[in-house]
Amino acid sequence: MLIGPMNAFPWVINGVMEATISMQRITKLFYLSSGSFPLELTDTPLSDVGIPTDIPIVCSFAEKSTISMPVNIMNESFYYTNCDNLVLKNITLQVQWGELIGVIGPVGSGKSSLLLSILGELQSVVSEDDLRNESMKTNPRLRYAYVGQTPWLHSGTIRENILFGSDCDLAWMNTVIEACALKVDLAKLPNGLDTDVGEAGGNSLSGGQRARVALARAVYQKADVYLLDDPLSALDVDVGQQIITNCLLGLLSGRTRIIVTHQLDWLMNTKIVNKRAQVDFIVELKDGIITRKIPGNLYLDNDDNNRVHQPVLDINSDPPYNESTLSSDNHHNCSENNNNSTLENDDVPLITIKDDSSVNQSEFSPNCVINNNNNYNVNINMEHMAVGSISPHVYKSYIHSVGYFLTFSIILSLLLMQGTRNASDWWLSYWVQNGNLSAVVSSFQGSSYQIELFPDNHTKNKYLHSTHNLSSINYNSSINEMLQTSIHSVVRFGEPNSITGYYYLEIYAFLVISNLIATIFRAVLFAFGGLVAASVVHESALDTILEGRQNYFNTTPQGRILNRFSSDVGTVDDALPFQLNILLASLAGLLGALVIVCVSLPTLIFFLLPLVFIFWSIQRQYRGAARDLKRISSIVRSPVYGHYTDTLSGLAVIHGLGQEIRFRQLTACKLSDQIRAELASLAASCWLSIRLQLIGSAVITGVVSVSLVGRLFDWTHIASIGLSVVYALNISGLMTSVVYDMTETEKNLVAVERCQELTDDTPIEHDIVSVKPMGPQPRSSSHSHLRLPKERKSGIAYPTGLLPNWPASGSIFFNNVSLTYRQNSQSANEQSVKALDDVSFTVKPGECVGIVGRTGSGKSSLIKVLLRLVDHLPGPYTNQYIANQTGFIGATGQVFVDGIDVRTIPLTLLRSRILTICQEPFLFSGCLRDNLDPENKLNDSVLEDVLLKCQLATSRLQASQWLLREVGESGRDISAGQRQLICLARALLRQPRPKIICLDEATASVDNKCEETIHQVLDREFQGATILLIAHRLASVRRLCSRVIVMQSGRLVAEGPPKETLDTIFNHTETIDLVTL
Repeated sequence: MLIGPMNAFPWVINGVMEATISMQRITKLFYLSSGSFPLELTDTPLSDVGIPTDIPIVCSFAEKSTISMPVNIMNESFYYTNCDNLVLKNITLQVQWGELIGVIGPVGSGKSSLLLSILGELQSVVSEDDLRNESMKTNPRLRYAYVGQTPWLHSGTIRENILFGSDCDLAWMNTVIEACALKVDLAKLPNGLDTDVGEAGGNSLSGGQRARVALARAVYQKADVYLLDDPLSALDVDVGQQIITNCLLGLLSGRTRIIVTHQLDWLMNTKIVNKRAQVDFIVELKDGIITRKIPGNLYLDNDDNNRVHQPVLDINSDPPYNESTLSSDNHHNCSENNNNSTLENDDVPLITIKDDSSVNQSEFSPNCVINNNNNYNVNINMEHMAVGSISPHVYKSYIHSVGYFLTFSIILSLLLMQGTRNASDWWLSYWVQNGNLSAVVSSFQGSSYQIELFPDNHTKNKYLHSTHNLSSINYNSSINEMLQTSIHSVVRFGEPNSITGYYYLEIYAFLVISNLIATIFRAVLFAFGGLVAASVVHESALDTILEGRQNYFNTTPQGRILNRFSSDVGTVDDALPFQLNILLASLAGLLGALVIVCVSLPTLIFFLLPLVFIFWSIQRQYRGAARDLKRISSIVRSPVYGHYTDTLSGLAVIHGLGQEIRFRQLTACKLSDQIRAELASLAASCWLSIRLQLIGSAVITGVVSVSLVGRLFDWTHIASIGLSVVYALNISGLMTSVVYDMTETEKNLVAVERCQELTDDTPIEHDIVSVKPMGPQPRSSSHSHLRLPKERKSGIAYPTGLLPNWPASGSIFFNNVSLTYRQNSQSANEQSVKALDDVSFTVKPGECVGIVGRTGSGKSSLIKVLLRLVDHLPGPYTNQYIANQTGFIGATGQVFVDGIDVRTIPLTLLRSRILTICQEPFLFSGCLRDNLDPENKLNDSVLEDVLLKCQLATSRLQASQWLLREVGESGRDISAGQRQLICLARALLRQPRPKIICLDEATASVDNKCEETIHQVLDREFQGATILLIAHRLASVRRLCSRVIVMQSGRLVAEGPPKETLDTIFNHTETIDLVTL
């Protein structure tokens, strides 16, 4: 009876500890200040989340007339909740209604933190009890539209992002889209406003397009205060001018606007806005302190200010070339088939406004996020769910993960454990049965009596006991009396060669000790096997994800991947080994019980055979439902993870616009889907439990009846009947346990199945793409449209002309390169988007070439093709015609580096020899030293030298402090400019120094001084390297580049020396429509 409780006791302790730790973490979360706005609730439901209308949750904002000023911060200091250092010190800022405030300062001065402090996202030293600062407490009901430096878009269509829970006003939306310069971009997208942006914009939108969609969302909301964190950094000159004129100084005129920018001259240039000093005040920060606040009309009168902004002002003096054209002799490799026609015609209405009678309100309703009753909700990238029984491949895969030898050892130890346990029980029964115990009182002397026990007819053991008033006792000892006798009080008499009680005891003790050793051995092996299997499954999935293609992450929600690596891997790591352990123990116990019962009481076989059939029938009905419910539960958990990740990334936007309740309802809606699946699974479990209990009651009745009949007709000994009854009664419980554990184990194996699907179905990058006529053939697969087959690297030889120091010179040749993307949309008819169209150009060794063009013109796509971040068409003949015939989506044409086709270069070698600094730099969580030197191979002095070169620090003491500084998740605790400089410092540590450098808007988020620092470092440290510079700042292109390439709509429309080429674009207006830079 103690075996079960003793086995469960360690798990109880483990569960208590886990519950305690979880409670402490949850309690810590509950004690955090909510920082939510005080809301007035009405009886109007939140209709735009598709939730039952029984919850009143609409907030009512205060009238502006009751508020003196929207921003009023008086001598406050601020810090991030996870950092004790003050990021803003003694801030005093008062903003009146309708003012336009420009915030400037060097990199890391606290500009973004100032906006977050106005939003209330930073902790104020004055107001310790709340994350909202005093300005927000004074004006808690104002709507603050925040556009971050890294634009945040939630999963969904462009329409849903712009509406952001508001009602759809078609006329206002058209106006907003026009003001935010999105009209041409949306016209080029096959699905227009209904283009699915994916997560964080995905592959559907460029960086500039994401920034403008985020700006359009802010403008559409008609907020009271607009907080814009460098929204012009990802935009070209002309688009920036349009947004300043039509949006900031147009639609938003009269609104309170606070804008952080490094292009302040764009707001103040008379040739742009036709009026001097549109900015009311300039706020300048340095080291977290407001150094000065001066009127805009006095700022540029200062010689120092003019000198700071002069480089950009010079470029802005060039006439805009909006809708300009080039003659055919002034461009290189332009396609004669100009397919822009209506796509770039500004007269084409972006949204067709129907009559009221013909407009389907649900078509434009924000509740299309959840309600699947219109064509915008056809999700072509639904998560795959397996059907039917678990595939034998999954079982084989898990056994292979454990290891065949280890699996055999576990099974052997399990059989030994169960065999020794059954043998000890049988030996105890044999001992009782063959002992034929009896006791006779032979004499009585005073206050004592003598009991003589006769184990057999030849030998007797004598026991002396004290008693009173006892005359004569003669009885047969039963099994229970035998077990209650104290063995240690035995005094043995008799012949030395007789079989005594000690003989039985020694055998019994040996079997018990053997069972103990086998149990320990089995437990250790099982724990080790489960750990090994979980490690193999996790490493296999992780390796696959790290080798996955870029397009996979653009089309697969992040929550789905997190679900596999959290819930599913957690099940494989913990729940599956635990449940499988119980199942195998139950199976072994059932097998042992059947053997014992069949040997001791064979008549029970006729009763147990129908019982096995009944249990098998019930488990067949339950197993399929439980397995599919587990799959459904796993699938509906992915949107929960994705929504949490999405929401956490955009908390500042959500808080500012007062959308907390709507997002809580969205969370509740997604959790409700998961809970429904879990409740269905629990209901199915109750269905099984009721039937198993009824069968168990029937089993007990049958076993007792058979035992009584057997004893009545004296078919067997009482000891055998007792042992058989005990085991037969356990059979019902064991069968119940086997059925339940079998179904639970199969449910947990769904996690292995999902991890296996992730490993098998994730499209991985080709290490080498075949350039031979007979390339690898795609294998048949339900996911074959997503990828090319996983090829065997041994089947393709490395290029013979590849030298160890490749690339030695750094020459680059693009030969008729085209690139198409698969449009990630919610339309049932999936379409592809052409990002590059027959582009050819050459870059000489050591040459610095600037690549300019309007946002979305294909500049970054050139880098993706060079680094093979997209699929390349295999074969010697690779062009767009072959791709169209074969349905290939990806890159065609050829890219040569030092005369070697990049398709034939191993990916690790290719990407390690090309230095790339992207527009959105990425840092890992942890300290700065871990980001600079993840392998911990370099001395601190080397790292400090690099920080000094990049001017992240001005002294060695400050550099050493920087190395220990925590950068936060994705580097969020430092500014965007500092992240760029850290990526540059990381690049300086690479050895050998790359001969090719790609800068993709690497200086977009930094000021002119920091940009100059980056260029000086590149010139000094990478002398002779070939540089591809993608930039919107034409001053940088003219100053650094010897040649410029102009991209438009994926086509190369002009190339040559910077001054002549740009002047040609500005002046010629005759043939090809060129959407401006």
